[in-house]
Amino acid sequence: MDDTSTLALVISTVESEADAKRLANELVTQSLAACVQIDGPIQSVYRWNGQIEQASEYRLMIKTTLAVWPKLKERLAKMHPYDEPEIIMLPIGGSSDGYQTWVVDQTT
Repeated sequence: MDDTSTLALVISTVESEADAKRLANELVTQSLAACVQIDGPIQSVYRWNGQIEQASEYRLMIKTTLAVWPKLKERLAKMHPYDEPEIIMLPIGGSSDGYQTWVVDQTT
């Protein structure tokens, strides 16, 4: 498999449902993602500036390809409301041929 046909799952979180929808719509409109699922609110516990923080967030599960990943990462970082956004990419496999073809078609 090459980067064009290898699928990737990108995970990010934001504070509000409105931000999640805005980012999802922008990524799909720009063909950087085939689909973005939004979960939430979820609860996050993390250390920030030496303090333990808790926050309600919305998680974005972004479906794309490895070929598109660099552009998606750059665009998501620019649009993201956080100073240090979580942007995690996981290469994925095992999808059906039809789904894989659909994701590739939507992001090329």
